Amino acid sequence: MPEKKAVAKSPTGEKSVEPTSNSPYQLDNAQVLKASKALLKYVKEKKAESAKSKKANLLEDPENPTPETIWLNLTMKKLVTDTKRLKPARIILPHPLRNPQTTTICLIVKDPQRTYKDLVATTPALSAVVKKVIGVSKLRAKFKSFESRRLLADSYDLFLADDRVICMLPAIVGKTFYSRSTKVPIPLSVSPVERLQREVDNCLKATYLHLNAAASSSLRVGLSTFTPEMVGENVSAVVERVVEGGKGVGKVGVPGGWRGLRSLHLKSPESAALPLWLAQELCEGSDVLGDGEREKLAAKEAIRKAEVKERRKRKKMKKRETRISKEQT
Repeated sequence: MPEKKAVAKSPTGEKSVEPTSNSPYQLDNAQVLKASKALLKYVKEKKAESAKSKKANLLEDPENPTPETIWLNLTMKKLVTDTKRLKPARIILPHPLRNPQTTTICLIVKDPQRTYKDLVATTPALSAVVKKVIGVSKLRAKFKSFESRRLLADSYDLFLADDRVICMLPAIVGKTFYSRSTKVPIPLSVSPVERLQREVDNCLKATYLHLNAAASSSLRVGLSTFTPEMVGENVSAVVERVVEGGKGVGKVGVPGGWRGLRSLHLKSPESAALPLWLAQELCEGSDVLGDGEREKLAAKEAIRKAEVKERRKRKKMKKRETRISKEQT
């Protein structure tokens, strides 16, 4: 059962949530709030200095400035995965980062696209945010050049894709989309079509954990227009789902939970990383290899690589035999 938290009043009269346990494997809400206040103050002062200097962004709309993103950096003791995953983990935030009234969405679906176009057109809630629906075949045929892909990426705020075709998109849209984190297509389930509206709403409310072959990862948890309390609540929601193994994240959470986590930091694109939590021990006793274990692991890895090589060889031979049989017929 989760540990209960006591509500205590600070000297200023504000309420703060403090854990009743002295365990080091938990998030200190006071530290999160302190870091959020310091970071938002730094972003505000930096923006004021930029507005006074000659290096002001002339392309930015002064009446509707673009807020800066607040990031949560997670550093693990072990790799979460050894390959890059194209399907990130969805984490619903109590304070969403996107405004449904101003966000424009391009929806990429499996052929045929007419079913989804008709559904969007007949649903006012969907047509208000989904401005374009395009099938994979038309995406491949109409957007072959780099310039056409760049124009498509700049035309919409968010790209959602049917999870059945998400693995095909890197070869179709290329680095024009995948070199910018804000344009990477986000997978959603559109089957059956009746759940499309709920899936789109959840995508607008969520942040995503993209996993690569690395020991660190970053998530968007706030904007510079948020209050420190809003940033803190979003951080707590992410930690609860990713670190503490909450429902919905499953196998993409931190291996070992808190004991598998090395550090948590909060930062903006141009600021230093402010620590939220640091591990007292960098490795557990089970992480230290004993006598002969290194050789055993090396032997297992050699066997695995040989099996992968053999499977690829058989697959290649099967394709060759299929091609030859078609040519003979």
